[in-house]
Amino acid sequence: MQTGFAFLQAGSVRSKNMTSILYANIMNATVGCLAYWACGYAFAFGNGNGFIGNENFFLSNTDLRDRELVRWFLEYACAITVATIVNGAMAERMNVKCYLIFSFYCTGWMQPLVAHWTWYERGWLHDGVVVVSHTNTTVRYEDYAGSSVIHVVGGVASLVGAALIGSRHGYFDESGNRIKILESTTSMTVLGGFIIAFSFFALNLAAHGRLAETDDAAVYGLIVVNCMLAVASGSITTMAYERHRETKEFRQWRIAKAIHGCLVGLVAISAGSSSVYPYEAFCIGGVAGVVYVHATEGIKKWGVDDPVNAIAIHLGGGLWGVLAVSFLDQNHGLLYKGNRASLVLIAWNVGGVLLIILWTLVWSSFLFGILTCLDILRISPDTESKGLDRLVHGEKSYPGVQGKPLTCQVESSVTAHLILNLSGPNHHRTDDAKAVPLAAPLSEERMRRKIKMAIQVSRQDSHDDELVENEVKFTEAVAFDGMEESAV
Repeated sequence: MQTGFAFLQAGSVRSKNMTSILYANIMNATVGCLAYWACGYAFAFGNGNGFIGNENFFLSNTDLRDRELVRWFLEYACAITVATIVNGAMAERMNVKCYLIFSFYCTGWMQPLVAHWTWYERGWLHDGVVVVSHTNTTVRYEDYAGSSVIHVVGGVASLVGAALIGSRHGYFDESGNRIKILESTTSMTVLGGFIIAFSFFALNLAAHGRLAETDDAAVYGLIVVNCMLAVASGSITTMAYERHRETKEFRQWRIAKAIHGCLVGLVAISAGSSSVYPYEAFCIGGVAGVVYVHATEGIKKWGVDDPVNAIAIHLGGGLWGVLAVSFLDQNHGLLYKGNRASLVLIAWNVGGVLLIILWTLVWSSFLFGILTCLDILRISPDTESKGLDRLVHGEKSYPGVQGKPLTCQVESSVTAHLILNLSGPNHHRTDDAKAVPLAAPLSEERMRRKIKMAIQVSRQDSHDDELVENEVKFTEAVAFDGMEESAV
């Protein structure tokens, strides 16, 4: 799953920050491993009380042949997933050192306690409440594979971090209108989305807690079918609903929405993948797609910049999944049983997820607030303009292209092609780059409009802002001088 997040996030940011986002994902896996080994697993699954574990630090109480080591690896993967969700939401402007601090903090403290409450045998949410009746039914918190333990925690922390750090440079124009910042490569985004989606299948199957046995075959089958139906309905609903809401002249089938729909469907079904019927999984995924669309719109209206839509996918999908299983659970769901235990399950799940939100809100605000007060959370304007790859890592994702002036990138930059074709047939290439066929002469009004558009696109490319401004000013001057000469 970490590999999938690395690809998806790298494809969703600008190419000048791709190396940095890949580096953060690698370091999250390593720093998170140390944190979870040192204290995260002890807090989450060590013997203690209903609130926190206090044994097995550094796996010191685990036998070498103990199957608990398998559980450690699974829970470690869940913990670092929370941290990498936040990495995507705060991409392109977060200080790398601060992210590593957050990774250790998240996997070593913030997420493990939520896991202890909900997944540990004696956690207070897992213990549940006994509904007094002729059967004395025990109602427990329902989150089978992490809709809240992983995704709500990651979504809330992402919202806090993205709000405190602010938007990327160029996300708003001078009038305060939002400008779409172009991604580096769609193919990498799609590849990452596919890897994440199929990792969800493994995560949900592993959450059953045992290796496959004859008696477990039916449960594994139900989990796989439910996950696949949620993927299908989430993707189709998101694309169709998004397209329906767009004005007629702008309606398009967007591949990003297809991928995001797959992911939000899987996030939502994770809470009840082992306890709902397949047709209910289809409904859960479909509604999750609608939730995602509205959540995305709301986040944009609030002015929160989320390059990978992590908040809408994980927070929106996770909340809906926890609520849905309260109604659709085969054992106690309101639509099946309709008894006192069903009402208690709804109250227990809603109350539990609200407390999880509050816990995450407090602790993520605490850390990000300190880093903001120290003025180290966000990178400098110069670093943001020129890119983390160049100034922080010294390793560009596309060494042969990044950082060169526009006039030297005719073969690789659509922006350069546009600018070089502004001035009509009287201008042509004279340097060592390949010649470009020039367009028909343009009116001054059309040329100014195209140059303005070229500036906006150029700022989103792999170049730094100062270089783009100088190059465009030069090109504009040459273009209008050429128009004047043609007129004479």
